Amino acid sequence: MVRFVLLGTGSSDLYPSPWCGCDYCANARESDEREWRHFSCALLFPDVLIDCPPDLPHSALKAQVELYKVRHLLVTHSHHDHFSTDPLLLRRSVQWAQRTPRKDMLPLPELQPLTVYGNAKVVEKCRAFLKEVGGKYDLKIEVQKLKPFEPLKLDERTKIHPVLAEHTRDEDALLFVLERDEFAIFYATDTGWLTDETFDYLRQFALDLVVADATFGLAPATDEHMNLEQVRKLRERLLCEGILKESGQFVATHFSPHWTPPHRLLAPSLQQDGIIAGHDGLWIVLETKGTGDQGLGTGNSDA
Repeated sequence: MVRFVLLGTGSSDLYPSPWCGCDYCANARESDEREWRHFSCALLFPDVLIDCPPDLPHSALKAQVELYKVRHLLVTHSHHDHFSTDPLLLRRSVQWAQRTPRKDMLPLPELQPLTVYGNAKVVEKCRAFLKEVGGKYDLKIEVQKLKPFEPLKLDERTKIHPVLAEHTRDEDALLFVLERDEFAIFYATDTGWLTDETFDYLRQFALDLVVADATFGLAPATDEHMNLEQVRKLRERLLCEGILKESGQFVATHFSPHWTPPHRLLAPSLQQDGIIAGHDGLWIVLETKGTGDQGLGTGNSDA
């Protein structure tokens, strides 16, 4: 069994956007919390985090995820809504607690090592941060550069495949195929329509789960982000080419509030096309055939 959780499903605007008074943002403020979206990031439970936005501690808490169990951080690109060093600085609090324990405090576990993986710009940004704080704190963070289409084994169960996104021109933005046990997951945001090179690479997989960029909702797509129409076309193409299993799940994420209807309207519309409208705190369970149905849910898990 493999569990994958969407911690955040919003674009760089957030949802609702704090400075916006459009009808979607106004309605979201008055609605159920499911309409509120943090910056996009996800977790291959319990130890592989994808992206580290500035509000990660809040989205992790909402999803009941324990970040101290994370050992690997995969970063798609260096944009602030996908990679902020602020949450990483909070690792210092463990050392503070160990230096000045309360008399009645139980023994504290040691801060576990974390490896940050990303492109050249991400590596540069992370190393600059570690150099800045290195004289004060040992955050136990290592950095490793990734190259597109060069797979890497994280542990005995987990292998990652960084592939090229169609996003910024300033760096090689990455998408990730994650293999754990017999399951394969494709996390695809931020990106516009996939390149031929990426499609070619994906043909080696039979994906159990795809999580795809749907930033522009009902508006026209751009070179750097998809919309709902392209998300529908992507699912159909992956199915037709056998890249996505017939039983595979397809989830849309990274929604901008200005062009994307609220979740209560979006979810039934996408469901008609076999697409799940992602929301913060959505848990997706992948199980071997015969042991139970693949399913969705909210809340934490101990497995």
